[in-house]
Amino acid sequence: MPKTIPAAGEAMPETKPATDKAVADAMRSLEGLIRELMHMAEIAADTLDDTFSPSTRISSDEDKGVTYRITKRDDDRLSFLVNNVASRCFLLNKAFEAAWDGKETA
Repeated sequence: MPKTIPAAGEAMPETKPATDKAVADAMRSLEGLIRELMHMAEIAADTLDDTFSPSTRISSDEDKGVTYRITKRDDDRLSFLVNNVASRCFLLNKAFEAAWDGKETA
């Protein structure tokens, strides 16, 4: 079977690189996502510090580690916060990559 070589540019849409202005405008649109992530990370850090405070420590042994007693509610809250921050990081990265191409994401 003979090899076929497509004509130059055939079936390939022409792409134009984003202008500096388009990229800058798209990057400015990330401010809300960045601030939301920053605030949620701060809440997660404060909650972690509060949850694993010395008052919740029930034992400490250099060889066996540290044991804490926390409520199911605290455990659920920490899980939510960490996963929420991870999700926001993923979305921010996706929005950043789009902005790099001069596109804004919703």
